[in-house]
Parts: sequence; structure tokens; C-alpha cells
Amino acid sequence: MSEVVRVLVVDDEALVRHALRAFLTDDDRVTLVGEATDGSEVLAICRASNPDVVLMDIKMRDIGGVEATRLILESNPHCRVVALTTFTTEWRALEVLRAGACGYLVKNSTPKQIIDAVVAAHAGDRVVSPEVQDRFVRAAIETGDSRTLEAPGLSEREMQIVELIARGLSNAEIAEELHYAEGTVKADIRRINQLWGVENRLQIVLRATELGVISL
Repeated sequence: MSEVVRVLVVDDEALVRHALRAFLTDDDRVTLVGEATDGSEVLAICRASNPDVVLMDIKMRDIGGVEATRLILESNPHCRVVALTTFTTEWRALEVLRAGACGYLVKNSTPKQIIDAVVAAHAGDRVVSPEVQDRFVRAAIETGDSRTLEAPGLSEREMQIVELIARGLSNAEIAEELHYAEGTVKADIRRINQLWGVENRLQIVLRATELGVISL
């Protein structure tokens, strides 16, 4: 059985915390170990609950999510932070990703998408909501140059995986879509990263767009 992921929820809205609590406690892949109402109390609660992943709101009173992310990762570099917010602008995402977060989800994500992202973050993946990912790619296209790039060869399956990553599917969803084991998908993504000289899913999408492999 896979390791159960320990999750801390940080959000100043009681309704949001209630909703997250409801579906986190209903999935046996994760366990809710604590809740914080703002960034000022998150460090103490994080130390007490020792979470694997923190679901972090960005806009909160006192200490916001970006600064809270920095504090958590300074105290515990092995913890993973996934931002969960209403903001879809790429600069907001960049702000918290540069602070060390490994994921950025918008609050209209489904419970399955959020839990899949938590599990993926714990496994070392970077997860960004499709609509924010699209904004990153479009911004990169608008500010980039018009170099002609050559694409290192990918297999047909690897090309399918690139397309599904661009659609925002998680590793588990890609495995289900292609009828392969999730471990096989992860191995293929590692090979794509190596061939294209990239490090994460967002960079795969950016490179695929630059190469003309996909279009948004």
C-alpha cells in the first residue's frame, strides 16, 4: 500500500477549510493532520503536525501565503507546498513558485484534481492548474524569440504523454487514459525531461509549444 500523505490546510475562510476537510478525510491516499487560519500561525502548526504537503491559500490577513511558504520551507525543506487560490494570473503563480511552492491550483479545481495534486507533489512532481499553465505558455510565446528549434525524437507514447500533460492531466489520469502503469508514465516523463533538457511538467509544455509539437 502507498504511503498516506499527511496534509495541512491553510486558509482564512472557514467554508473553504470545511470543504477541503470533507473530501480530504474521504480519500484513503491522504490524511488531514491540521488546519491554520492564516500565515501567522502556520509555522507553529506545521511543526506540531509535521505535514508532507501544505495546501496554502495566497491572500490571507497578517502573513500571506507567499511569505508563509518561505517560512515553512526554511523550517522544513522536505515539506511540499501547493498553493490553492482564486488567482489565475501567471505573476501570482510565479510569486509563490519562486518562494518554493511546487504546485499552483485554482479553487475551482475538483476534489480529485486537488488530491491528485497533493499526491503528485509528495512524489516530487510540480503541478499547475491548466488555465494558469496556459497563461505561462502564452506569456512565454509573446516574450520569446522566433528561433527554429529541433525536437529530439520522442516515441508515439511519449508524444501522447506530452499532449496529455498540456491538457493538465495528472500522472494517474495519463496512466488511465493510455492504459499503462503509473510507474511507466513517470519513467516516460523522466526520459522526456532528459531529452528536452527540462525539469518539470510546465517546462515540458513550454518546450513543446516552442517546438511546435502542440499549440494552445
